[in-house]
Amino acid sequence: MDVLTMRDGWQLRTMRWPGSSEGAILFINGRGDFIEKYAETLHDWQDQGFAVATFDWRGQGASGRLGKTPGHGHVEDFAVLKDDLAEIFEWFHASLPGPYFAVAHSMGGHLLLRHLAEQPDAVARAVLLAPMIGVIASPFGPKIAGWLARFMVAIGRGQEWVFGAGPYGHDAEKRRALLTSDPGRYADERWWVAQNPALAIGGVTWGWLKAALASVARLRPVRTPLLVLMAEHEALVDNAATRRMFRQAETVQDAAHEILRERHHIRTRVVKRLKAYLLS
Repeated sequence: MDVLTMRDGWQLRTMRWPGSSEGAILFINGRGDFIEKYAETLHDWQDQGFAVATFDWRGQGASGRLGKTPGHGHVEDFAVLKDDLAEIFEWFHASLPGPYFAVAHSMGGHLLLRHLAEQPDAVARAVLLAPMIGVIASPFGPKIAGWLARFMVAIGRGQEWVFGAGPYGHDAEKRRALLTSDPGRYADERWWVAQNPALAIGGVTWGWLKAALASVARLRPVRTPLLVLMAEHEALVDNAATRRMFRQAETVQDAAHEILRERHHIRTRVVKRLKAYLLS
């Protein structure tokens, strides 16, 4: 583990492992994630010969918090996360030998797309897993949810949880069903949080939702070669929006949102697909 200081002084927790001859993967996790949650996959890639780097986003994991309490998943503008990712790429390129690849999950995939729109040669190839091209925003849908988010921010409630959200552990079984059908891998996340409660973060705020929807509106196609994988049982991000942007997107059968934390037979198939694509 190491700490990388951003230009504004904010410190992000990072981690990197050397590889052999296959190149280097930057893994970009999603909203609410932390490095340890993907330890299984990070070690798999290193065993396959890749060097690996990853980090905790500003405002989550062990990279501090932006909300009014440590449990509020808040950000005012995705621009700050986009800027952080640009600095992360500078560190990645300086730290490890190429060729360079990126694998990005959910919000991470969204922000990787924004970065690649400006820096298409940052990686030779990239994989997007359940990317946040659009949000379902149940039960209202993105249009009404967007109006509500803007209204709540305007009346000073931008740092409050969205309806139905709460602290970490709130409605845990419903959350598990949204993320993975593998109770063991879901329990693994909770084990890490039990070891270090500071890793826990709850649901998103109205400010986060407003910022996310504004950032979605800025997404553009990129020329970097991409493999895009969607979860068949997706309930958080909008697969229809992903399909509109990426006609070649593939559906991972039987998977929920966290594709790399699914049951063994699903996850094994995906890990093999990723390696084959990155080295093709």
